[in-house]
Amino acid sequence: MEYRATNRRKVAFVILFAAIAAGAFFLTLSFGVYDISFSDSIGAFFGHLAGGYVDPTDDHYIWDVRTPRAIGAILVGAGLSVAGVVMQNDFKNPLADPYTLGISSGAFLGATLSLVLGISLIPALSGNTATVVNAMVFSLFPTAIIILVARFRRMTPVAMILTGIAVMYLFSSITQIILVSATAESLSDAYQWRVGSLNRVTWDSLPVMLAVDVVMILLLWLLSGKLNVMYAGDRGAQTLGETAQRIRVVTLVMASLMTACMVCYTGTIGFIGLVGPHVARIFVGSNNRYLIPASAAFGAAFVILADTVAKVSGANGLPVGVICSMIGGPLFIWILIRQRKSAWL
Repeated sequence: MEYRATNRRKVAFVILFAAIAAGAFFLTLSFGVYDISFSDSIGAFFGHLAGGYVDPTDDHYIWDVRTPRAIGAILVGAGLSVAGVVMQNDFKNPLADPYTLGISSGAFLGATLSLVLGISLIPALSGNTATVVNAMVFSLFPTAIIILVARFRRMTPVAMILTGIAVMYLFSSITQIILVSATAESLSDAYQWRVGSLNRVTWDSLPVMLAVDVVMILLLWLLSGKLNVMYAGDRGAQTLGETAQRIRVVTLVMASLMTACMVCYTGTIGFIGLVGPHVARIFVGSNNRYLIPASAAFGAAFVILADTVAKVSGANGLPVGVICSMIGGPLFIWILIRQRKSAWL
C-alpha cells in the first residue's frame, strides 16, 4: 500500500511540472518587447490554429516568434535535464552533466570557427546553417575522444570525466585564441551564442529538435532498467548479467546526441543538466523509470519560466542562459546544503 502511494507521489510530481510547463507556455506568449495582453496573445494563438482572422502584427509576434521560442524552451529544458540524469547515472558523480564533459566547449568552438573565421565543415553551407552544423559536429568531439581513449585503455568513470574536463579546457583555450583576433561584430555574435539564447529557435529548427528529443528520451526511458543496474557499480552490473561499459557508452552517446542537437540551435544554456536531475531526485528518488520523466518535466518548466523572466529583464531582455545560471547557481548550492552526501545515488 505504501509502495503504491509512493509511486503515485512520483507520478504526481511529473504531472505537476508538466502542467506548470504547459501553463508557462501560454503565459510566456504575452511577454516580450512587443506589448500584448495575455487574453489577446491566447486569442491570436488559437485564432491562427483555427484559421480565423488575426491581426497581422499580433500573428507575427505570437505565431512566428514567440510560439517556436516557447516550444524550443520546453524541448531544451527536457533534453538537457535528461542528459544530465544519464551522465550522473553513468559516472556515479553528482557533478557530471553535458558541460563538464566538454560538450558545450566543443559546440562553442565550432560556432566560433563559423562566426569569426567563416569556416564551415561543409563548404557549401554558410551563415546560420554553417554555425549550427559546426556546433553540432564539434559538440560530439569530446564524447568521441572519451570513448576512443576508453576503448584503448580501460578507464574508470572518474578518469572518463577528467578526460572530458581536459578536452573542455583544450577547446576553450583554442576558442579564446580565435576570439582575440575577432572583429567587434563577430565577437558580439560569439558572445550571444556563448551565453545561450532561444532567439535563434524557429519553426525550421523545431522538427529536428522535437524528433531527437522524443526519440532519445523515450529510448533512454526504455533503458531505465539497465541504467538502474549501473548503481551497483561495474562489478555489480557484471554479476547481474550486464556489461557496465557497454551501457555507459551507448547511453552516453545518446545523451550527447540529444545535447548536441539542443545546443547547436541555442548556444550553451548551463545548469539545467546539473540542477534538473538533483531537484527531481529529491522528490522521486533514483529509480530512472521515474527520474527520467520527472527530470524532463522539471527541466522543461524551469527553462520556459526562466525564458519568461529573461524577456522582461532589462530594456531588450536578457539571454535565457544568464537567467538560468543566476537561478540555477543558488538553487544548486541550496540543494547541496539540504541533501545528504549520498542522496543522489
